[in-house]
Amino acid sequence: MKGKMLTLRKEIAEALERGPLDLREISQLFRVREREALDHLQHISRSAHPKRLTMEPAQCRRCGFAFKKRGRLSTPSRCPICKRESISPPKYQIVD
Repeated sequence: MKGKMLTLRKEIAEALERGPLDLREISQLFRVREREALDHLQHISRSAHPKRLTMEPAQCRRCGFAFKKRGRLSTPSRCPICKRESISPPKYQIVD
């Protein structure tokens, strides 16, 4: 083995420092369920100090509505404007 072993959470945080990822990308990259990836993201958002977890908002693929004021990290289930369920997931990134 080379170097030190990182926890899964730290590995996810490092990946988010390199560039934006959505929940599905995180779950596939680290071979965890999306629910587990979401749990890790919630913890990372509280512990990323002095850096911070940013979120590019989810967006309706039909009408383009952006969920800018949404505080939750999960993907919304439907658009409040057109009521469609085709929502592009939010992307997360850690920035300085």
